[in-house]
Amino acid sequence: MRTDGRSHLPLRAGITLGAVLTAPLLLLAGGFAYDRLVRHLYREDGPGPYAKEEGWVHPGYFVMTNALVRALTWPTRRWNAHLRHTSTRSHPRH
Repeated sequence: MRTDGRSHLPLRAGITLGAVLTAPLLLLAGGFAYDRLVRHLYREDGPGPYAKEEGWVHPGYFVMTNALVRALTWPTRRWNAHLRHTSTRSHPRH
């Protein structure tokens, strides 16, 4: 998506509307999808969220920066981080 286009405002409004409509789903499982999107955009050979030199923005950037999406996915993102943290700990055997 071009950075100089007019489609940013409708895209942001659509993301917010989609977040409102899918709020229960985002509260229950949205964190996993959000984390996957972030890992996809920031992986070593990934597209990245934006390229200023080329005037390009990935649509996922608007999802990642939407305050409502972040608020609705926060509980499952924290739970997911907690699960990853506890699974990497070494538990002594009794």
